[in-house]
Amino acid sequence: MTLVKASDTVIRRHNKIKMDANPYDPKWEPYFEDRLGLKMKDSQKGKRQLLILWLEQAGKCSICSQQITKETGWRVHHVLSKSKGGKDNLSNLALIHPNCLYKTRT
Repeated sequence: MTLVKASDTVIRRHNKIKMDANPYDPKWEPYFEDRLGLKMKDSQKGKRQLLILWLEQAGKCSICSQQITKETGWRVHHVLSKSKGGKDNLSNLALIHPNCLYKTRT
């Protein structure tokens, strides 16, 4: 038997949601996509989902078709935005480069 110490527990801080944030307002879409990406990175299920998305896209950005690597970075992007009724399921998510994300919003 092993004695579990309180110091063995990893402290994970919760990111508070901004008071004005509205998931159905298009201007807040990047904010909620960033939150979803961070949430996915922090859990085993989320990491598995990120891997599935990456494999389905053959490791390429869905906008520019260039390779997605740790160096280039990536963002989780909704194909159909939540403000238009899109969900957070894998069929509505895509991995894209951060630069491509800003190109789609301008």
